[in-house]
Amino acid sequence: MTDASWAVLGDEAIHERDRVELSLPARPELLFLVRMTAAAVASRADFGYDQIEDLRLAIDELALTICGDEPQAGRLQLLFKWSEDAIEVVGVYEADSGESRPELVLAQPANELSARILDALVDEHGADAVGGCPRAWLRMRRRKGSRA
Repeated sequence: MTDASWAVLGDEAIHERDRVELSLPARPELLFLVRMTAAAVASRADFGYDQIEDLRLAIDELALTICGDEPQAGRLQLLFKWSEDAIEVVGVYEADSGESRPELVLAQPANELSARILDALVDEHGADAVGGCPRAWLRMRRRKGSRA
């Protein structure tokens, strides 16, 4: 994964304190690993219980946006970064060599619903493609008084 794949608009807003990279097959039954990682990162960043649960839900929508709800032959690559007041997650789908990539069509009903859910759960989010690979990102800021 190149550094350019991880960069998102406004990336300078988070002064990186720590980061976790996770790579796994793009299979829905493995998303529990991504949710567990998100919860661990949010806990480490001193986010409160409600925000940790919101992040876990948002991670499902992020994965659905870039991989869909069917198993894919490729890999889901995720980067979790956090600072004192925010968490950012960037996800990229990379097809196995020779495999076709899922189309990132933001107008699909599932992605429209995912976008509305993400609007309710996180402060910022977006989706695009980098080097032909679908990518989605989200940013959640710690709510005042929500430290665990």
